[in-house]
Amino acid sequence: MSLIFYARVSSKEQNLERQIARAKQVKADHIFTDKLSGKTIDRPGLNQLLGFAREGDTVEVVSLDRLSRNYQHIQQLVQRFKERKVKLIIDDLPQTNTGNALVDQFMLDMMLNLMGFVAQNEREKIKERQQQGIAQAKKRGVYKGRAKKYAPNSKNREGRLVYEKIKEQYLSGNYESKSQLAKDNEISRQQLYRILQSINKDI
Repeated sequence: MSLIFYARVSSKEQNLERQIARAKQVKADHIFTDKLSGKTIDRPGLNQLLGFAREGDTVEVVSLDRLSRNYQHIQQLVQRFKERKVKLIIDDLPQTNTGNALVDQFMLDMMLNLMGFVAQNEREKIKERQQQGIAQAKKRGVYKGRAKKYAPNSKNREGRLVYEKIKEQYLSGNYESKSQLAKDNEISRQQLYRILQSINKDI
């Protein structure tokens, strides 16, 4: 029986230190991580965890939204753990121990459903506020669109470095193919095409 810890942040710029520290504190046997949005459950680290977990194992996360921010996805994951008889521990949820396994499971299910609903509702409210802010900015004529991550003047240091590296490789012809260029810089082909479009405009 293994204690498996899952840690997730939403982007490469964020760090996993706090969650990894917790994994070490509880002496996790295995740690799986992702640096991807919680909008989808198709993540490399999570997929590896689901393929690894066996009956009798325990999966631990610091909070429910590390698994997902989507209510239906949370339900799917919880159901998969149940079917495999894998225990789930959410650090910021109170642990129940009434001595009756059926009552404990019922209370856990109830809390998970409530917290899953709250997580999704919070995400939808954030999106709604963002859309309202964009609409107001457009009315005032000050909306500039989403800031580009990969640009020469990006506020993101990593984004600026990636942009300059791609620009140097592209203009010098020092690459095998556009697909390889995207892979070497750990970005998608769509992101690469947007960068190249920007570079071509500046030439």
